[in-house]
Amino acid sequence: MEQIWWERVPNAMAFISDVVGHLVDGKSVVLQYISDIPWHSFMVKAVKDSVRQQNSSKSFEFIPDAGDPGVYLLKEYCKPEKRASYRPSKTYARFFADSDDIVFHDRYFWVDVQSAESLEVWTDFVSDYLKNRKQNKEAAVFIFLYHYEKKVKAKKGLRVCCFDEYVGTYDSIVFSMLASSTVKGSSFMKTYLAELAANILENDIELCAECLRDHQRFVEDPYHTVLRIARECGRSDGKPFSFCKSAEEVRRGIWQVQIKTIYPALEEYRESFVGKYKDAIQKELPIVSSYGEQYRDPEDVELGTLVYMAGSGKIHLPTQEYEKLNCYKEARNRLSHLSILSLEEIGMLAIL
Repeated sequence: MEQIWWERVPNAMAFISDVVGHLVDGKSVVLQYISDIPWHSFMVKAVKDSVRQQNSSKSFEFIPDAGDPGVYLLKEYCKPEKRASYRPSKTYARFFADSDDIVFHDRYFWVDVQSAESLEVWTDFVSDYLKNRKQNKEAAVFIFLYHYEKKVKAKKGLRVCCFDEYVGTYDSIVFSMLASSTVKGSSFMKTYLAELAANILENDIELCAECLRDHQRFVEDPYHTVLRIARECGRSDGKPFSFCKSAEEVRRGIWQVQIKTIYPALEEYRESFVGKYKDAIQKELPIVSSYGEQYRDPEDVELGTLVYMAGSGKIHLPTQEYEKLNCYKEARNRLSHLSILSLEEIGMLAIL
């Protein structure tokens, strides 16, 4: 599932491509996100592997969100004699920028930043370091992963890539469609399953993936299946799933999907039926429906009126054809009155 998301969904791929492009160009990057990044570790590996293919001179280091970046980096990336040469008359960032005899410059530093205040400290350090580092010299590159509510302003030498500005509802649908393509079943069922997952789970891609893995139970009972999966499973980063929709909200979501996927199939059947029995229908026109609507063109006659005409003998149908027509009429009425169809009822429409 993670390969489908990061290697086949266009905007997820574009996110990684842009991040990699900045890093290869020697630009430090702030990776911001509001929604949880799906398969975080896979994304990190994809970035690392792609960068290494294009620039193998630097190595990746994952470092903690230290309170004082300068103090931490001086201790970890400078030998004792080098540390002893530091003087408070210059900033730590300037000291690193002026020093060529340290491994610091040959690194990509990845930092999971914990707060806005911490990010400010880190980006100030990097901006100061890059400002004082001569352009023709090798420089360290930083990647800051930051969960944000407010957009961060870019600083000198840093680029900002906001995950949530790259991906959205469209990408959830693309992922659901791609992930559902391997499910055994008709084209309609694959489409219905994909639309159902994308509509109910929205941008929670990992939860969507888990539901698609258990697609048989999910399509039969979406609400309770999601609750069970959210209770029993967790995200790839160890965090629990959080699903806050009520049973009524899920029911409404199911109805929206059925209107989108089943309603057109009902209309296609009506048009096919009218085309097949057009002459018989034409002989009975004009006719007034039970709602007082007058039909003069066979193409306009609705399913309810067609059932009435067949039931009263105005259209002669085999028993099986009449039952099918009535089944489609009942399904249309249910959806028109905001009710949803069960999987068994959908199966009776012979569109699965």
